[in-house]
Amino acid sequence: MWWLVLPIAASAFYCFDGYIQNYLTDVALPKKRAGALAVMHALSFFVSLILLIVIFGRAVFMMPLGNALGLMLAGAINIVGAVFYYKAIQKGDNIDVTIFGQVAPLMSIGLGVLLLGESINANQGLGFVLIMGATLLVIFGTSSKREKKSPNFDVAIITIIYCFFSILSDIVYAYFIGNRIADYTLFAQGFFFFQLGSLLTVILCLIFLPSWRAALKKTFLTCKKHKFYLAAELADNFALLGGEIIYKFALIVAPVVSLLSPIARVANLFVSFFIVLFLGRAFPKFITAKRMTKKIILYYLVAAIIIVTGIILMNS
Repeated sequence: MWWLVLPIAASAFYCFDGYIQNYLTDVALPKKRAGALAVMHALSFFVSLILLIVIFGRAVFMMPLGNALGLMLAGAINIVGAVFYYKAIQKGDNIDVTIFGQVAPLMSIGLGVLLLGESINANQGLGFVLIMGATLLVIFGTSSKREKKSPNFDVAIITIIYCFFSILSDIVYAYFIGNRIADYTLFAQGFFFFQLGSLLTVILCLIFLPSWRAALKKTFLTCKKHKFYLAAELADNFALLGGEIIYKFALIVAPVVSLLSPIARVANLFVSFFIVLFLGRAFPKFITAKRMTKKIILYYLVAAIIIVTGIILMNS
């Protein structure tokens, strides 16, 4: 049951992180330089590496070289996906990215079958269908007339590219981590090299992309609001780190990795619902609050029943 609970918990961190990232890419960073925000996560990568060494000592290094390099590759791929994510949320609305992002679970199943040799039984397949159906019910059922506009194909393409790299990173991580068991040392080793790959990738980006350096300098060092933006980015780092720790542990305990994506995606929708409902009015700069009508609440309740049914099926 833990493999179902963990992606839901991770989504809470990712969702808070997403609102901060959306704010920074919309307000703080110059246009066409949204991808530079990935470099600012170097802090969380570095802190996690130090903590893992302090807690687990030399054990974090005790992994075959091939596996270690593969996990570093997963970290690098994840950064590529993050760059496209930032570009998507700067170029389009949250609803656009959310809708187009529903291709991720399908990609997850496809890559899981191709690269990990996974198979899904009838109950898991039915649970997947129910959860995806509930997700679409929430997205299209709660969208206002203003949001039901013609598709933004640029955002769609960027979002699909982001989803591909994000899912590929998860699959590569699961492949090179080896035996997927609830072992804390194994998790520490895998997460250490994943974060190391992420850190090295953002350092290379910082070295070879002078336009990113200029954008980050302007936003976080010379801008009048740079202290506020730095505080927001600090919160962003720790929210992202919390989500990554939980989700990466879920990847090593899940019997079928490809089913984590639909659980995480639908959890993100419900966490967003509660954030908007309770925090939207208090923090309007970060959270766009929409009017919660009885119809919208009903859609969420129906979707929740369908999702619970799907989760029970997947775990049976």
